[in-house]
Amino acid sequence: MLFAFCICHSATAQDTIRLQDQQQTVEFNDDALLLDLVAQQSRMIADSLAAIDSTYFTAEEAEARLLALQERIQRDSLIRDSLRIDSIRLEAQRLIEEIGTQTEIHDIRIEKHIFRDEDEDREDIRRAIRLQFTPWYKEARTLVQFTQNYITPNWYKGGNSSLALLALVKGQINYKKDKFIWENTGEWRMGLSTTGKADTVHKVNVTDDIFKIYSKAGYEVYKQLFVIGSVELQTTFLPSWKQNSMQVKSTFMTPIRYNMGVGIDYKPIEWVSINFLPATYKLVHATISDSTRVNVTELGINKGKTTLSEFGSALRVELKYKPLRELEIYSLLYFYTNYRQVEFDWQIDVDFIINRFLSTHLTLHPRFDSTVISDEPQHIQFKELLSIGFNHYFR
Repeated sequence: MLFAFCICHSATAQDTIRLQDQQQTVEFNDDALLLDLVAQQSRMIADSLAAIDSTYFTAEEAEARLLALQERIQRDSLIRDSLRIDSIRLEAQRLIEEIGTQTEIHDIRIEKHIFRDEDEDREDIRRAIRLQFTPWYKEARTLVQFTQNYITPNWYKGGNSSLALLALVKGQINYKKDKFIWENTGEWRMGLSTTGKADTVHKVNVTDDIFKIYSKAGYEVYKQLFVIGSVELQTTFLPSWKQNSMQVKSTFMTPIRYNMGVGIDYKPIEWVSINFLPATYKLVHATISDSTRVNVTELGINKGKTTLSEFGSALRVELKYKPLRELEIYSLLYFYTNYRQVEFDWQIDVDFIINRFLSTHLTLHPRFDSTVISDEPQHIQFKELLSIGFNHYFR
């Protein structure tokens, strides 16, 4: 047999798929057809197709093995419609005849999971196969979640009714070929909350508002070690106020934060990236029209000025860990120093995925910034949010 088609299924739900020609490497231009073959016959093993060849078995033995294999396929949980072995052989032969470009298909593993989702398994397979035919990786995510509580004025323990909204749109486009990488991420995060009796001036205030674009390009010089250059742009869109005050803390395009750095990126494991940027340029800008409304000293800008421009060093540690399909952890730690003050920001997002459209989202966000110009000592800031609502990925 010149063609071997092997699928192994384990109790840990890590399906390994290997498709390889013994004399040439194979590419399937129609991944939908390949997906049907893969997903519907996940218990088929390599020597099963050998049973068709009478060189190794008598006609009676081959027929018996074909019947036994057909029963195993029909029992498989991924089967939608029963398929005859003859049709499998014919489809495989047709695919071989239609081969154009030669590309190897490596091992593919379905994500570990607590709850079985056959449609998601098929999507995992299709996505993994498609990624092996292109250096580009694309993904987008939307999240809209609410928290709400209602308390009557005469509630015996007191308290205030509240309503909060968190919306997130995040996408990434990455390119990787040979030793060159190019990673691009865009994110807009917006949070609103009613203020209750704590703020008599504003009924609603902004709890989260950030628009961020990050781009990093690098070249591998040693095993998992890259020389990189990166740029990051951050700004806000919505006005936010201090409690019980008309003083604006931030507003549309104020502040604008820009960081550019050159250094190294170390990836000890696939889902961890450690960037050290010894040459980092930092720019913070407030538009002239808003510099009188916003206290620019809280942005690190000297009073009467609209821009902060300086050089320093930065450390950026990013972690994207998904031990289970239902659990996803994202962590981004950023540390910057101009050799006089420091800026520390650590964002932790944990998603408990209920299904493809619902999830529970937890955000932990400690922060410390001594670059703020103030006579008062700076303390660690902290924000926490737990919510449940709509969540969906586009891949």
